[in-house]
Amino acid sequence: MSNEFNLKSRVYWKRMGWGLFLGLLSAIGAFLFILIMNLGQALVFTNLAENWTLFSGPWWLICVMTIAGFLVGLIHHFTPARQMNAFDAVDKGYLDPKPVPSSLLASLVSLIGGFSLGPEVPTGMLAAGLGSWVSKRQNMDSETTRTNVLSSVSGAYAGLFSSPFAVILMLLESKHFQNVTYYGTLLITTLAAVVGFGLFYALNGMNFSSLLGILSPPAYDLKLWHLLASILMGILAVPVALFFVILTKVFSRVVEPLNSKPILRSTVGGLLLGLLAITIPATIGLGTTEMSIVTQQATEIGVILLIVFALAKLVALSGALNFGFVGGPIFPLLFVGSCLGAAINQIFPQVPLGLALGCMIVAVPAAIVPIPLALGAIGIIIIGLSPADALPIFIAALVAFAITRGLIMGGDQEKRSKQKV
Repeated sequence: MSNEFNLKSRVYWKRMGWGLFLGLLSAIGAFLFILIMNLGQALVFTNLAENWTLFSGPWWLICVMTIAGFLVGLIHHFTPARQMNAFDAVDKGYLDPKPVPSSLLASLVSLIGGFSLGPEVPTGMLAAGLGSWVSKRQNMDSETTRTNVLSSVSGAYAGLFSSPFAVILMLLESKHFQNVTYYGTLLITTLAAVVGFGLFYALNGMNFSSLLGILSPPAYDLKLWHLLASILMGILAVPVALFFVILTKVFSRVVEPLNSKPILRSTVGGLLLGLLAITIPATIGLGTTEMSIVTQQATEIGVILLIVFALAKLVALSGALNFGFVGGPIFPLLFVGSCLGAAINQIFPQVPLGLALGCMIVAVPAAIVPIPLALGAIGIIIIGLSPADALPIFIAALVAFAITRGLIMGGDQEKRSKQKV
């Protein structure tokens, strides 16, 4: 048996030791990053999430987001900070650690500044960069380096998403050789994920992260027609993904002349997105707090405004990514899905709210980010669904993923879209 998966081999146990150690360090780093982000956002945006009506955002938002844009532009001008691909690092087993510190700083300013981005990219960069840096310092071989990177990301993401299981699915969906050697690596990364999850649980005062149970719709009994409905909702997520792709191309062309002037680019971006924020406050920040508000008050908000919120959030996300702000798309896309799911329930009351929310929350990001099964697990965590009701959620995610990747975007588009993650 190869030493890559031989429990009697000292080489394998050494790999496991490094993997668990780096998983723990990455989880600590991710927790500190989230803690600083939450503290910063609480200071800047106290009680702002409760304002969902149009044109209700305070004028000072423009100042805050413009200043944040200026600071991000300065970071880009004087450092190698950039949007780095966390999922590509998982596929390749390596991430250049040099731009990571400055990229984390740019991301922290972006997130505290209220831009529509998530923390999964910076925490993934931190973890993958740490695993790569330690491996390089210790002159480790490529396989051990890849195990270290995967273990680091597993530790960080298991805590962030409150689910080691979702992380395991993500690793199975990454590029790998289907052989016994990979299952040796998977064992190490799974244990690292458990370590990261346990650390977040302990540091949160023996509570799960805030992602768990954000939405608590009424329970429903699974019926056969729910499976058909999940397919239709998976299909419905496809034009949403295409709208995001078109937006990204438009913003990319508009911003292209400013790419050589990062300070001006990000400052202008902060000003424009600040104007959008005071017009539609639902476009501010990650969207996790707003998810519960728009779903609980869906009747009062109305179908049209729910759809407006979803489309505006896509504009804010695409604009933030193209104007040089650093962060991830998954959390804002979860908000988009929650708005559309609530709208579907308002239009078709026969569709249970939990079913509509669960399917759209996972289908929208799955049509853009190529980890449908992991997103399905995350959606189940957010909704708090029972195992019996989980099947439609995975169906919706897989349908949205299959159509956008297999029939519309193809392999080349998948590579380009992953570069934005």
